[in-house]
Amino acid sequence: MAVAVGDEFESYDDFRRKVSELERETNCLFVIDENKTVERANKLIKNREKHYKDFFRYRYVKLSCKHYGKPRPDALLP
Repeated sequence: MAVAVGDEFESYDDFRRKVSELERETNCLFVIDENKTVERANKLIKNREKHYKDFFRYRYVKLSCKHYGKPRPDALLP
């Protein structure tokens, strides 16, 4: 499997590449179900020294299968 719970990535692009591999392996399309952007998270943190770095897009992302866990053999993934 290309992605596992708890994996960490150097960038959002690296994360998306791994998710794309997983989509091809499982023939499932994953979409962002929940997220918190770094911009939004930083607004809630008063101490600027504890802010997340600007190059991160999200503080966290939760993905879900677009078909609710049921692979679609007829689906064409990019």
